[in-house]
Amino acid sequence: MTASAVQPSLSSNAILDEIDRYLRSEIKPKANLLDHDSVALFEAFKALGLSGWLTPKIPEALGGLGFSTGEYQQFQGTMARYSGALAFLQTQHQSAASLLASSDNEALKQTYIADMAKGVKQVGVGFSHLRRPSAPLKANAVEGGYLLNGVVPWVTGEGLFTHFVGAAVLTEQTKDRAAGSAIFGLLPLTSRTTGQTTNQISRIITKVPMQLSGLAATRTVEVEMKDWFLPKQDVLGMKAPGWIHGRDRANPLSPLGLIFGCSQAGIDVLTEALERRHIDHGIAQQLEQKLASLQTDLPKVNALTEQDFSQKVAFRGRAISLMNTCAEAAIIASSGAANLTSHPAQRIYKESLVFSVSGQTTQGAIASLNALLSAI
Repeated sequence: MTASAVQPSLSSNAILDEIDRYLRSEIKPKANLLDHDSVALFEAFKALGLSGWLTPKIPEALGGLGFSTGEYQQFQGTMARYSGALAFLQTQHQSAASLLASSDNEALKQTYIADMAKGVKQVGVGFSHLRRPSAPLKANAVEGGYLLNGVVPWVTGEGLFTHFVGAAVLTEQTKDRAAGSAIFGLLPLTSRTTGQTTNQISRIITKVPMQLSGLAATRTVEVEMKDWFLPKQDVLGMKAPGWIHGRDRANPLSPLGLIFGCSQAGIDVLTEALERRHIDHGIAQQLEQKLASLQTDLPKVNALTEQDFSQKVAFRGRAISLMNTCAEAAIIASSGAANLTSHPAQRIYKESLVFSVSGQTTQGAIASLNALLSAI
């Protein structure tokens, strides 16, 4: 079975139901395979493109599904419930599409966005390093574009994504941009060398995939650049110094769909383990109720303003605490078998590790640690 085409006339709820049915029947049975087999994972990703499910937040006019924030969080939750690795890959691809869609570079938008929805073009992202006090990738303005030097520490999807949207920090002030501004550009996710003489050599070097505990099949790499030339036609745009911190403050709830989906996955495995051992389902039901309560509150929390940032990060902290509790409950109920790398409880436990820290800021970490203390 492959993903069936979704008609544009269907409502968002109908599309979400169709996606749930497909993931439940086609992805859930092979979730453990997708967790450690990159080839199988990448094929599953491409299969989602057959129905145009890879960029659901993009407007329908640009080839997406036009999902609202709440609908996308529900989509993410469904995806993460059945495969955290697949959900994480899709999230990277969606982030790239969103950056392209908001860009002033109409040529890149026309070339990439519609094809990204269908998986004809696959693009990742690499800009989380902008959170660091000293960005590891620098840009110098030159005629016709920029020279990039340094590293992008984390880019997911090597071997699947042909390109990624990366960001470098401008080292010197130009006539229209302050030093420290972030330049976003479309970069190849493969090792390349250009130039004919020593003075002209330009390299981009994709390192060996990292040996990660969680989501290793997504193939996350460090990308090194040595005088890599980024032409102006591949520039998406520029952001003011400190842009990413404002973005983090405005969108601290962006990973909630992944967190809720992982929580539900833990409850699913917990329930199966309790049934197998003839143990009362009370703990699973209580966790289900706590998850449902957070999901019910989410629309109200999404609607809070940036001035309510502390409430938002506290909510995220509670959600992360619940996710880890669900994952640990699945481990405990599954007994010694949960220590096998092939066991679903082990996979979900590692996914909860990743989703606990994805896009995490200092304020978010404090809120999450406080939530853990409150749960003791």
